[in-house]
Amino acid sequence: MRRKGSVRGDKAPRAYTDGEWPHAAVPRPDAPVPVHYSLALARTLDTLCATRKLSHRALSLAAGIAPNAVGRIVRGELYPDLATLARLEAAAEEPIYPQGAYLTLRRPGE
Repeated sequence: MRRKGSVRGDKAPRAYTDGEWPHAAVPRPDAPVPVHYSLALARTLDTLCATRKLSHRALSLAAGIAPNAVGRIVRGELYPDLATLARLEAAAEEPIYPQGAYLTLRRPGE
Protein backbone atom coordinates (compact mmCIF):
# COMPACT_ATOMS: atom_id res chain seq x y z
CA MET A 1 0.00 0.00 0.00
CA ARG A 2 1.40 3.36 -1.03
CA ARG A 3 1.24 6.27 1.36
CA LYS A 4 -0.47 9.48 0.30
CA GLY A 5 2.21 11.92 -0.80
CA SER A 6 4.88 9.28 -1.32
CA VAL A 7 7.62 9.66 -3.90
CA ARG A 8 8.77 6.07 -4.35
CA GLY A 9 7.00 4.80 -7.43
CA ASP A 10 5.53 8.19 -8.33
CA LYS A 11 5.95 9.58 -11.81
CA ALA A 12 8.15 12.59 -12.49
CA PRO A 13 6.79 15.75 -10.82
CA ARG A 14 5.73 17.40 -14.08
CA ALA A 15 3.49 14.41 -14.87
CA TYR A 16 1.14 15.64 -12.13
CA THR A 17 0.77 19.19 -13.44
CA ASP A 18 -0.83 21.16 -16.22
CA GLY A 19 0.92 24.06 -17.92
CA GLU A 20 4.54 24.69 -18.80
CA TRP A 21 7.14 23.84 -16.15
CA PRO A 22 8.13 25.46 -13.99
CA HIS A 23 6.59 28.93 -13.98
CA ALA A 24 3.18 28.23 -15.54
CA ALA A 25 2.66 24.74 -14.12
CA VAL A 26 -0.24 24.06 -11.79
CA PRO A 27 -0.39 20.83 -9.76
CA ARG A 28 -3.48 18.71 -10.35
CA PRO A 29 -5.69 17.99 -7.33
CA ASP A 30 -4.39 14.38 -7.18
CA ALA A 31 -0.73 15.44 -7.20
CA PRO A 32 1.36 13.93 -4.38
CA VAL A 33 2.63 16.45 -1.83
CA PRO A 34 6.26 16.23 -3.08
CA VAL A 35 5.13 17.61 -6.45
CA HIS A 36 4.31 20.95 -4.81
CA TYR A 37 7.77 21.10 -3.25
CA SER A 38 9.45 20.11 -6.53
CA LEU A 39 7.57 22.81 -8.40
CA ALA A 40 8.50 25.50 -5.86
CA LEU A 41 12.13 24.36 -5.93
CA ALA A 42 12.21 24.34 -9.74
CA ARG A 43 10.90 27.91 -9.85
CA THR A 44 13.43 29.05 -7.25
CA LEU A 45 16.37 27.46 -9.06
CA ASP A 46 15.33 28.78 -12.46
CA THR A 47 14.86 32.30 -11.09
CA LEU A 48 18.17 32.13 -9.21
CA CYS A 49 20.02 31.12 -12.36
CA ALA A 50 18.34 33.82 -14.44
CA THR A 51 19.03 36.52 -11.85
CA ARG A 52 22.70 35.56 -11.55
CA LYS A 53 23.06 34.94 -15.29
CA LEU A 54 24.12 31.34 -14.62
CA SER A 55 23.27 28.34 -16.71
CA HIS A 56 21.66 25.38 -14.98
CA ARG A 57 24.84 23.44 -15.81
CA ALA A 58 27.04 26.08 -14.15
CA LEU A 59 25.02 25.91 -10.92
CA SER A 60 25.16 22.11 -11.00
CA LEU A 61 28.93 22.16 -11.40
CA ALA A 62 29.36 24.79 -8.66
CA ALA A 63 27.36 22.51 -6.36
CA GLY A 64 29.43 19.46 -7.27
CA ILE A 65 26.48 17.49 -8.61
CA ALA A 66 25.78 15.93 -12.01
CA PRO A 67 26.05 18.59 -14.74
CA ASN A 68 22.44 18.04 -15.85
CA ALA A 69 20.92 17.87 -12.33
CA VAL A 70 19.63 21.45 -12.03
CA GLY A 71 18.20 21.30 -15.54
CA ARG A 72 16.35 18.08 -14.72
CA ILE A 73 14.98 19.56 -11.48
CA VAL A 74 13.86 22.73 -13.28
CA ARG A 75 12.18 20.63 -16.01
CA GLY A 76 10.33 18.57 -13.39
CA GLU A 77 11.99 15.31 -14.36
CA LEU A 78 13.13 14.23 -10.89
CA TYR A 79 12.75 14.63 -7.16
CA PRO A 80 16.11 15.79 -5.74
CA ASP A 81 17.45 14.14 -2.62
CA LEU A 82 18.51 15.92 0.56
CA ALA A 83 22.23 15.80 -0.28
CA THR A 84 21.55 17.50 -3.62
CA LEU A 85 19.48 20.21 -1.93
CA ALA A 86 22.22 20.82 0.64
CA ARG A 87 24.88 21.14 -2.07
CA LEU A 88 22.72 23.52 -4.08
CA GLU A 89 22.03 25.76 -1.08
CA ALA A 90 25.73 25.82 -0.20
CA ALA A 91 26.68 26.73 -3.78
CA ALA A 92 23.94 29.38 -4.02
CA GLU A 93 24.76 30.73 -0.55
CA GLU A 94 21.06 31.29 0.07
CA PRO A 95 18.05 29.19 0.97
CA ILE A 96 16.41 27.38 -1.92
CA TYR A 97 14.29 24.76 -0.13
CA PRO A 98 10.60 25.75 -0.19
CA GLN A 99 9.97 25.74 3.57
CA GLY A 100 6.35 25.69 4.59
CA ALA A 101 5.05 24.68 1.16
CA TYR A 102 2.66 22.32 2.93
CA LEU A 103 0.76 25.36 4.22
CA THR A 104 -0.52 26.06 0.71
CA LEU A 105 -1.90 22.52 0.53
CA ARG A 106 -4.29 22.88 3.46
CA ARG A 107 -7.94 22.96 2.69
CA PRO A 108 -10.26 25.29 4.61
CA GLY A 109 -11.29 23.70 7.90
CA GLU A 110 -8.23 21.42 8.23
